[in-house]
Amino acid sequence: MNYYIYGYTDKGPYRLKNEDAMLINKVSFAKPRGGFGSVCISPLLAAVCDGVGGHNAGELASQMCISSLAAINYDSSVDLDRCIQRIHNKIKRTGVSGEGTVNMQTTLCLLAVDEYGSSMCLNVGDSRMYRYVNGCIRQISVDQTYGRFLYERGVISSVKELPPDEQGAIVSSVGSVLQDPQIEHFRFVNPFGEEPDDTVLICSDGLSGFITKDELEIAMQITSMTFNEKLEALVQLAIRNGSTDNVSIVGIKPWTTPEQYERLTGTPLSNKRDEDAVRAQMDCLEYQLRYESQKLEDLADKSFESLLAGLED
Repeated sequence: MNYYIYGYTDKGPYRLKNEDAMLINKVSFAKPRGGFGSVCISPLLAAVCDGVGGHNAGELASQMCISSLAAINYDSSVDLDRCIQRIHNKIKRTGVSGEGTVNMQTTLCLLAVDEYGSSMCLNVGDSRMYRYVNGCIRQISVDQTYGRFLYERGVISSVKELPPDEQGAIVSSVGSVLQDPQIEHFRFVNPFGEEPDDTVLICSDGLSGFITKDELEIAMQITSMTFNEKLEALVQLAIRNGSTDNVSIVGIKPWTTPEQYERLTGTPLSNKRDEDAVRAQMDCLEYQLRYESQKLEDLADKSFESLLAGLED
């Protein structure tokens, strides 16, 4: 299965800087405005991080998180919870030792697709993941907010009972000096890419808080726009709808034929992209061979140790 990943971000009209960062395959993207696309095969990681507002150096926290994720050679053997915990500790240490960075934090919403095509969402905070299948959009992740926290414990009967600034206050993040992140997992029941229109969208709350599910569905159903144009239009729509935050979105779309790719991007699959796809496949194969070789070496070491133990006895 091939995948096309495209991310687009805009700092918005009200913020001086962009505290969002995006992971697009192996590329960390953090700019005031712009987009980036990549063709790849599994295994892959894609993510959005949103520096927590009201805390120091949110843009540094989000960029550190994304850059650390980009350095992971991911496959099914990798413990992503452990990786995220290490990233959390790294951000926390950097924040405490720096000037103006104490308690810098970020959200994280991550899609992981392993070498077998098994897909999972990992979420910390209130950035969101949606899945669009058969013309319908569905939220995959669950916002880790104060309103949800109180509602699930029966303290309130509706989130609207809280003041607006408390409803969406997040209760978990990467980098907090007060607590470790609460990493929630949402495994895909149906294989990602099984349906022709199967698409994953990951976005910061600057977009999800200002666009309805109906608007997301309508955008995905437009056939006269490329995938990139749809995502860029959603960012601009969120801004026109009054978003006061940074606005970012990453879309992941499986494809299998050159015709599908051309419909996605509006351009034919060039020789250069063919070379990139083959190179990605070779890199994946090389990594799998290294992994299998390491397993054999470990097994040989254990056998040798057992042999030595037997001789000593």
